[in-house]
Amino acid sequence: MRRTLSIVGVLLAGQAALAGLAPPGAVAATPSSTVTLVTGDHVTVRTTPDGRDTFEVRPAAAKGMARALVHLRLGGRDYEVPGTALPYLGRGLDLSLFDVKALLAGAPLPADPGTFGPALAKQFKEDNARGHFGGQGLFAGGASFALAGAPKRSAVQPRSVMRTVSVDATDIGGKPADTGIAFLYNTDDGNTLAPDENYNYFSGGTAKFSVPDGNYSALGVFWTADADGNPTELRFSAQPEFAVKADATVRVDAKRASSKLTWVTPRPALLDDTGFLFRRAAKTGPALLVDFDAGPGVPISVSPTAVPVRTGALQTYPYSRLVSPPGPGTPYEYVLQKASIGTIPQQRYVITAKDVAAVDATYYSEYSSLGLRQRSGMFAFEDISGHASHPIQLPRKQTEYVSAAPDLRWFGGFSKYVLPGPFPGWAGGQYEPLHAYRGGSTVTEEWNKFPLHPSGGVALLPLDDGSAPEQPAATRAGDLLRLSVTPFSDNQPGHAGFGFYGEPRDTLTGHYMLTQDGTTIAEGDPTRVTELTLEQPVAPAPSTLGLTVDAGRTGPMYRQSTATHTEWTWKSQHVEGAELPPALACVREKGGVDRSCAVEPMLTLGYAVGGLRPDGSTLTGPQSLDLTVGHLQQSTTSPVTAATVQYSTDGTTWQDATVTPRGDGVFHADFAAATDSFRGTDVSLRVTASDAAGATVAETITAAYHVYVS
Repeated sequence: MRRTLSIVGVLLAGQAALAGLAPPGAVAATPSSTVTLVTGDHVTVRTTPDGRDTFEVRPAAAKGMARALVHLRLGGRDYEVPGTALPYLGRGLDLSLFDVKALLAGAPLPADPGTFGPALAKQFKEDNARGHFGGQGLFAGGASFALAGAPKRSAVQPRSVMRTVSVDATDIGGKPADTGIAFLYNTDDGNTLAPDENYNYFSGGTAKFSVPDGNYSALGVFWTADADGNPTELRFSAQPEFAVKADATVRVDAKRASSKLTWVTPRPALLDDTGFLFRRAAKTGPALLVDFDAGPGVPISVSPTAVPVRTGALQTYPYSRLVSPPGPGTPYEYVLQKASIGTIPQQRYVITAKDVAAVDATYYSEYSSLGLRQRSGMFAFEDISGHASHPIQLPRKQTEYVSAAPDLRWFGGFSKYVLPGPFPGWAGGQYEPLHAYRGGSTVTEEWNKFPLHPSGGVALLPLDDGSAPEQPAATRAGDLLRLSVTPFSDNQPGHAGFGFYGEPRDTLTGHYMLTQDGTTIAEGDPTRVTELTLEQPVAPAPSTLGLTVDAGRTGPMYRQSTATHTEWTWKSQHVEGAELPPALACVREKGGVDRSCAVEPMLTLGYAVGGLRPDGSTLTGPQSLDLTVGHLQQSTTSPVTAATVQYSTDGTTWQDATVTPRGDGVFHADFAAATDSFRGTDVSLRVTASDAAGATVAETITAAYHVYVS
């Protein structure tokens, strides 16, 4: 299986999902902006709940190093550099070409991406074959490319006598290195060197740096590629700590990377995707992070060390995805990460049941399609993380053995299919927030399980963990009401759908109305946004608030849960002095999180259709539903007192189901219609529920699920 892209992340990490909520009666989405690189790759920038930017890259090329991406974060700026451009930085290509912020600001490109990207890929293949990069073809006669107005490569401002440090190396073939990247980093103060002086290319077996005295770390990253530019081997050779008091030479020969990454798993498994992360932090200032996502089946070797670093910190970990061999039975995979601190260990890891959580995962889709699944792990010491997605055949049921550790958090998502066109992207799926697994445990995860319906954010981390706060569906601070509701979410707590966002072939409709004591105070038609967000002043006196949300989504890839109509009412009053726990937020803004509010007592719904299969259908015969009624996380709750369920096979005629309370807000519904009425039909659902405090919810889901003709 092939990745959608490979990623090399090189981060000099320094220190809201909403850039400000919409005014009354308007809608705002999580801000995202897309730029096109000079190589034709598309980069979409989004902001996480705690204010950090994340990147989704859609490579223009289908294969080769042009499909690999290097992420650099230098001096607070972000760069996305295709693998084919990497050897030419500083010798034909200026780093400014890949400065995402500059491109977002509208800086013009010096060449047409449609022609420059393929030309660069061709140049890379030719130079890779001759073993030397630069000075030929595109770069003949000293030709160079940069964004207009880009500053010249900076030089270190002298703080003392400057020393020349030569980072010398032989490559994987044993010759003086003319490929690969050298990094030099001051471990006393990460700000000592200008960002573009932390790296250099090898030429004739050396990469030279001019630095002041101090403690340093050096790293050489080497790779080989086949005739098409696909990476075939990766090596990390490190000298994690040494002092510079005079001109010096340090060696990072590729042959020092003698420890090959190997996973020993309880069940047979084949290596698919793999990578390695190296992080070196100084006593003060930003850290250096090198994260090379090598892609499917690429062997990785690392230079082990035995002596812990004394200045700053060193953290490393390999990460891999291994899949079950072809054959009968339920497929399975291992998603593994093992962190080490202080030294770089030998890279043979023996995995036991206590090292992983066993996830019983089902991915629902009413159509057979090739989707995408991203699962990225982040340790506590990381400033940013994110690994590429991998293809997944849908619908699918499999077992996933996922690394578990006290300081390891996971996040990601699932795409039902890949958008058509030259720059494929995600479509029709779910996202998940940061969460953790417990080693030795077994959990169930159901992705896109029908029926889909609106929901709000749920914190899956402990409530005292504020690393990635989630915004509940409704909060109130004083007399300011904030709403955040995502249509087409599934029934797994924490999952959020794609909302009112789709592709050109889809028809998307939306409408919302907010009332106070029956009077409309806000109304609008959200489109092309992932969530409905609203900030609305309300009258201070105790009152009944009502929210109605309509959402429709039809298109060639959607048959089930194509429309929802949801009405909530709840009692609300002035809020003063309330504070949410760290895992939740009233509003997520870049630069800070506001927690001075209370969660409103809105009701929530969860659906479990009896016998639902991964293709969104049940077998012909008696039908049933378990309905779970609850309240928003951390809201004031009251006992759930009643629920009703109706069903329709034609969308217009409704019949009552027999509803039996099971306790704790769970109600079981049996559909008493004759078997023939459920043969080959789409079943629509209409439910209501209420609690002892007067909160109500009523929801209608069109074509909630399908009954298979058997």
